[in-house]
Amino acid sequence: MKTKEARTIIFKKKVTRVPWLAGALILTLSGVNLLLIKQNFSLRKQLNAAGRIEASANSLKPGEIVTPIVGTDLNGQPYQVNYGKDGKRHLLLFFSPSCPYCIQQGPIWADILNRIDSSRFSVIGIVGDRENRQEVMNHANALGYFKTRIALPVVSISNETLARYKLTATPTTLLIDDSGRIEHAWVGKWDESKSAEVAAALK
Repeated sequence: MKTKEARTIIFKKKVTRVPWLAGALILTLSGVNLLLIKQNFSLRKQLNAAGRIEASANSLKPGEIVTPIVGTDLNGQPYQVNYGKDGKRHLLLFFSPSCPYCIQQGPIWADILNRIDSSRFSVIGIVGDRENRQEVMNHANALGYFKTRIALPVVSISNETLARYKLTATPTTLLIDDSGRIEHAWVGKWDESKSAEVAAALK
């Protein structure tokens, strides 16, 4: 039979071994968790990039002709975007209040609204008519679209019109001439290169 002293030594060895194993297990699980998080971020990045590429490929192309837009403003009143009546080029800003990229794009669009020549350009915000009107108003107000030098009119349009304009990804920016011909279609948040391209197009 084991003495009391021997049993105490064996018990102490078991007790000290358990915390060591638990610590090793926690470290291993933490390492696996970090690897999974890294992989998740990498996959999201790839999917976002793929989505932007696909959306760009399916967007309107320069030279295509579009028909006028009929929708409703944020007060529920009818609103029309007609090409050729005022001789202006039209900049359409398609966004969604739930889109994080639209929030990041917001200050850039606000800067455009403060600097653009309103005698030559008309700027209109576009949202799908399934968007919550109050959320759209809150989003536009938070980004300062109603306090810029040119307050941004926001128009809700039907799914049919969204499809006709091939508006599937937000943010999308369309520059349309006074005859309804697409000059530029910028899909996604602008980087420095796109910002420079837009600045040149709006001169």
